[in-house]
Amino acid sequence: MNRNKPLISILTLVYNHSAFIELTIDSVLNQTFHNWEWIILDDGSTDSTGEMIKKIKDSRIHYSLQEHMGFDHLTGTYNSALAMCGGDFIALLDGDDYWPQYKLEIQMKSFDDPNTILSYGECFVINQKGNKIDHIRLPEDLSIASNNPIGSALRKLLVDEWCFMVPPTVMLRKSVLLGIGGFKEAKGLGEDFPTWLMLSLEGGFSAIPRCLGYYRKHPFSVTATQNPIVYLGNQISFFRDFILKNNQKLENIGFSVDMDKLEKRWAKLSIKIKIIYFIRILSSPLRIDLVNLIVSAKSKLRKLMNALLKRS
Repeated sequence: MNRNKPLISILTLVYNHSAFIELTIDSVLNQTFHNWEWIILDDGSTDSTGEMIKKIKDSRIHYSLQEHMGFDHLTGTYNSALAMCGGDFIALLDGDDYWPQYKLEIQMKSFDDPNTILSYGECFVINQKGNKIDHIRLPEDLSIASNNPIGSALRKLLVDEWCFMVPPTVMLRKSVLLGIGGFKEAKGLGEDFPTWLMLSLEGGFSAIPRCLGYYRKHPFSVTATQNPIVYLGNQISFFRDFILKNNQKLENIGFSVDMDKLEKRWAKLSIKIKIIYFIRILSSPLRIDLVNLIVSAKSKLRKLMNALLKRS
């Protein structure tokens, strides 16, 4: 390894990812930046995931197997993997996602600025077959995208509940991540959203306007198995706790929190999520996604109305 360059620790959790892990492996081995180590923690896979990884003969890859802990202990598993990382920077990549080959090389340049604690980019969401189904772009507001001044990203993360930093695009300065106690644990939530919220109080972000990762959505993914009503309830509970515990920090950075306004927003969002959830349950036997049909119809109607207004 060339110690003249910063070492990146790639942190990957896998669980029964045999259908996707080969593409994940190739995307790491084909990176144009080579000074990395790869920490792969297997959460008790029962398929051939482990065997496929162990076939790769590369001294930079460190594979470990643990007893299955599941989603309830997901953040703890991430922190177990973090404890194995020896690099100065942490890059996240789950076993069903993958990277473009330029990802690490481009992203390392972000940290030439000592004030940058987190770097991320745009993301393509793909389905089980690898087809693109969504494109997650950077926030249009540069202050939010770069968290400059510190706390600006909370206007989207906390107020709008939009997690625009998708894990496979994220790289972190490890010293800052350890400084907040590692990945932040919150009941019923993953490791990403709570951690990004805490880091929004710590330093600046680098937002790169290029695709830095492919995030896969499929029926067996952790997020697909979560009840959205319960998940939102857990998220709101965490938000309340976050504001309470960090009230002084929020005041110090000039971030004003109107709890009454937030509670009203959360109440409306809860009703919306419940309606969407029950529509999907009702439409499931018909194998029709009524939600997407309704959204599509509303979009077409809006375009038609705009066209008519322009003509008049």
